[in-house]
Amino acid sequence: MRNLLIISLSLLSAVSYGQSSKFKFQLGSEYELPRKTEDLAFFGDSANGIINLSLKKDELNVIRFDPKSLNQTDDKVISLSEETKNFNSEQVTSFHNGTSFWIHSDWDKENQKELLYYDKLDVAHAKFTATNVKINETTKIAGEGGGLMGMGGWGAMMRSMKVTGKYKYNYSADNKKLLVSYRLIPENRRDKDNYDKIGLVVYDDNLNKIWGNEFTMPYTEAIMDNSDYSVDSKGNAYMLAKVYESDKRKEVDKETGKAGYHYEVLKFTKDSKEITHTSVDIGDNFIKEASLIENPLHQMIIACTYSKKVKGNGTDGIFLAMMDQSGRIVKYKNGYYEFPLADLEKFESARSKRKMDRKDDYEQPDLQVRDIVTSSDGSIFITCEEYHVVVNTYTDANGSTTTTYTYYYQDILASKINADGKFAWLRKVPKDQRGPSTATFGFKLITDGSDYYFLYLDNRKNIDITEDDAPKSYGGGGGDVMVSKLDKDGNLTKELLFDTKDEDVKIFPTEFSQINGNQFIGRAKVRKNQYEPLLITVN
Repeated sequence: MRNLLIISLSLLSAVSYGQSSKFKFQLGSEYELPRKTEDLAFFGDSANGIINLSLKKDELNVIRFDPKSLNQTDDKVISLSEETKNFNSEQVTSFHNGTSFWIHSDWDKENQKELLYYDKLDVAHAKFTATNVKINETTKIAGEGGGLMGMGGWGAMMRSMKVTGKYKYNYSADNKKLLVSYRLIPENRRDKDNYDKIGLVVYDDNLNKIWGNEFTMPYTEAIMDNSDYSVDSKGNAYMLAKVYESDKRKEVDKETGKAGYHYEVLKFTKDSKEITHTSVDIGDNFIKEASLIENPLHQMIIACTYSKKVKGNGTDGIFLAMMDQSGRIVKYKNGYYEFPLADLEKFESARSKRKMDRKDDYEQPDLQVRDIVTSSDGSIFITCEEYHVVVNTYTDANGSTTTTYTYYYQDILASKINADGKFAWLRKVPKDQRGPSTATFGFKLITDGSDYYFLYLDNRKNIDITEDDAPKSYGGGGGDVMVSKLDKDGNLTKELLFDTKDEDVKIFPTEFSQINGNQFIGRAKVRKNQYEPLLITVN
């Protein structure tokens, strides 16, 4: 792929500042993306600057902003003259050492090869210093999308779709290693007969390959679900798998009343094609969600939400297990950390509290794990969000059917487990986001190593909410930008930063990222295809 460079420069400046007692925000100069562009990334740091990367057909747009003033300093268009119809942008990644790469893939149909490349990005000068460096090649990979052929009367119709979602990307806790994983096209179409072949490749922070291999899984596809991947600071790769007791995939064993599955951690190393797999003992409980992450002591932490009940969508608390370098898995300290009912009852209506009190062994419904943070002091911080969707279908007098979806992104539950294994605290960050669109819902977490900050849109009536009141709802679109803080001792404070209507912008909190320890960086949308950089600093 030959890269041709076209340069234009915009130096227009229109910067806004604002400050509250605890936080401040800064809006940069307004800029416009080309119509029908694919937004790839908005990222950067205080040393090299901020970049907006977008792709339109065979043109890559690179827009740079000064990290202090947020004024636009560069606007470059790079022509991708040899892009194929199977070309796919994977992701933009940055490592701890300041290196940044744009990773992209392609399918060579003639030679039946899957290809993975990177372009190295010089953020400070808004240019690429290396292009189309091939980092992996293999046979056909399973993904999402692809060709769709009609059936029956539609037999003559064929629609070709690009296959995406072929690769997964996981980083070590120190952000010095990258694990790229993929699943080869199954050799057998029957799940009961097929043993998945998984590719694992580990790279350093310059995207130099450390090792890679393709492994045949120890169980059939009907029995085994791959739940999560991880890589440690030494370059070992891991997979967390849910393994059913039979290919009938029963969640509950009717004879014993216990879970009809167990979890295993599979370990893969540079010098061996052998897979080490060890079971995680969950006792008589049922795992809701499970993740795998390395802590600062280079131990792999298995973090799960669990329930004591066979049925229902409730969560009783958090289960933690630990895998050391020898492959041994034990409960992490106390193992089970049950949510205290007294904390769950905060910021609830009187009616909700009565319902919670009447239930024996109450469990919190509709929780989704959002963040797992391991700190240098050995503590573990986990956030969950109450999330569910209500679907309503109506049929009118003429027989026409209408289906509506209402999305609920509600309270945040934040748990901290100290290094000594004690449950330090559970805190609820109250919010009630609900509506037919999810674009402005959810939250973004950053931490400076001591305290935890949550960015989200809210109803301004919730700024002085007490623990005896339920939060007022926020329905989407414009709203009040809220930053809530939990300090290391679990004390909750919040600050209303600004009203998006006053600034005449929209923001999307989940698209923000953390830079410089104590800052959120993201974009404010002014109108269609027009944005402003937005930097939020916590004091």
